[in-house]
Amino acid sequence: MSQHAELPARSPRSQTSAGRAARWAATGLLLWLSSIGCAVPQPRGEGKLERIVEPTVRRGYWLYLPKDYVHMSEAERTTRRWPLVVSFHGMKPFDNARPQALEWESEADRYGYIVVAPELKAPDVLAEFPLRTVHPALKSDDQATLAVLDHVFSTTQADRGNVLATSWSSGGYMAHYMVNRHPDLFTCAAVRQSNFSSSVLDESATSRSIHHPILIINTQNDFAICRKESAEAVKWYERHGYRNVAWVVLKNYGHERTPDTAASFFALVAGIEPKIPPAVLIKRQAVDGNAHGLAFLSGKLAAPRRAEPPPQPTDIALRPSPQQTPARARPTGGPPAFAAAPPPRPAPEDLGPTTPKRVAAIPARPSLPQRSPLNIRVSSPIGIEPLALGFSAECPPDWQERADFLWTLDGEPIANGVNGHKTLAKPGEYTLGLLVVTAQGQEHRAARSIRVLPRLDSTSLAAGKPDK
Repeated sequence: MSQHAELPARSPRSQTSAGRAARWAATGLLLWLSSIGCAVPQPRGEGKLERIVEPTVRRGYWLYLPKDYVHMSEAERTTRRWPLVVSFHGMKPFDNARPQALEWESEADRYGYIVVAPELKAPDVLAEFPLRTVHPALKSDDQATLAVLDHVFSTTQADRGNVLATSWSSGGYMAHYMVNRHPDLFTCAAVRQSNFSSSVLDESATSRSIHHPILIINTQNDFAICRKESAEAVKWYERHGYRNVAWVVLKNYGHERTPDTAASFFALVAGIEPKIPPAVLIKRQAVDGNAHGLAFLSGKLAAPRRAEPPPQPTDIALRPSPQQTPARARPTGGPPAFAAAPPPRPAPEDLGPTTPKRVAAIPARPSLPQRSPLNIRVSSPIGIEPLALGFSAECPPDWQERADFLWTLDGEPIANGVNGHKTLAKPGEYTLGLLVVTAQGQEHRAARSIRVLPRLDSTSLAAGKPDK
């Protein structure tokens, strides 16, 4: 937990013994006063929680597999999408990775999320705070998180195309940093009562994440520094042209854990429905926020359903090879962004969404072979028209030199080679396909969904109406 509202900026070299003692005393007092906020009041889930050590960098992480995932066979797991929640913990010793996983358990069961909470070095009471430099611990956390996510993708059915960066307290530094530095890995962000530092972000990289949906959650009685830096985050994103930024201040709450709000936002972005209605979210009320945030909390901000992509073509070959009928690839494209409103809500005074219908399991979707050596990396899986799309193949190095590549958009050839570019001028759902034929004549296929959105203005969003 980030109990740091009264702690000044500091340099360890300049501290005297008396200064250190005073700071520890203040820290102990803050820990005692806010012990309720440190607790994890959310109910436990019925899935599987375990601590795992990533084998290459030897960094620990907590992994939670939701109830449905645990009870399914491996074959059944491939028929569903399993969005991935990456939760960055706050300042040690007040918070750590395990509570971040614990607080998400019931939400993971509700929506079918896989949850991973990396163990971080940078958020520590003895480290730099407020964060202003990309110091070695932050760099170490960056590389460790990438290794952890690679490990999760290779050992589970986590959906590469739906990855949420979330945080609590000083973990916000890392959440903002990772989305900024690795926008092709994360598809959206929802930070909760979190810190922010523009000095560790790369302004030249903003074009790669400018269309990512972002939710910044504050609470009415949160620490002053969290409220201040969250407001700075909103201004920073707006100043750099981000269109899909939602900000909301929840009424009455303090520095408390609110994973349900972030979980509902991720469901909106990923286009999934809960098995169990999120009753807690109905009680959330806002005292402030921008048009996107207020529309989201009131249930008036919605995203269009992800359309089922057309089948991959079966008659394209780059060199003579035995006839094969490829399986349809499971789309791993990014999320939809903020769009039109759902039907009107019956009670205007109710700031929570109405109870959604109970739905059956998400329809089965064919999937790529597990641990495929071929994946597609894109500059942005979602964007506003016109979208300048850059794409490249993730594959073994020898393929890049000796294999043939064919890129298609909705079945039409658009490029050859390891990478390429295409401008998508019209709104809609597209399927970017890739066929690779190796020097031995083996065919490998991959696909990603790309969503191009029409331009929206804040006035139409606030009113809950699509731009015309």
